[in-house]
Amino acid sequence: MDIYKIISNNNTEKIKYIIIFFILIISLSNNLFLNIFGCNNIIKKKYIKHFITIFFLYLLFDININTENVINPLLNLFYTLIIYIFVIMLFQTNKFYITLVFIILLLLLILDKFKIYYSSIIKDQEKLQETLELIYKTNNIFIILIILIGVIGLISSFNYTNFKNTFTDKKC
Repeated sequence: MDIYKIISNNNTEKIKYIIIFFILIISLSNNLFLNIFGCNNIIKKKYIKHFITIFFLYLLFDININTENVINPLLNLFYTLIIYIFVIMLFQTNKFYITLVFIILLLLLILDKFKIYYSSIIKDQEKLQETLELIYKTNNIFIILIILIGVIGLISSFNYTNFKNTFTDKKC
């Protein structure tokens, strides 16, 4: 693949995945599922918690996907699993890397709002296209930065015992 082609493409639909990723991190950090389901016998099992979280993320994808562009449900599940694995890996990193990812996610959300704003304000199509191209390139670079920060954070601060505790049974 050509790097320039990847960076200059319009990946606005993929930005929605980043927004869903942001919603998932917020819900996991606030212990949403324990608050909803309580500490009963079903929720005590870590694998059930992971399944419920993956199911929640899958439903978020399904709700957020544009109805004009119908997506294959298996591809939707694949995106769900990739983002969930990235979230699990990101939670194994240092707080510094998580904070950087949150800042970039916030910038992506702001850029998406600017894209909508400029599309409605700028009437000259040539100028609008130039502005949107810059926003598309910036979005793509930010997504690449998120992936790099996640990988670097995982490599530099991976703790096997914390990772193992993510999948082992513990009391609520």
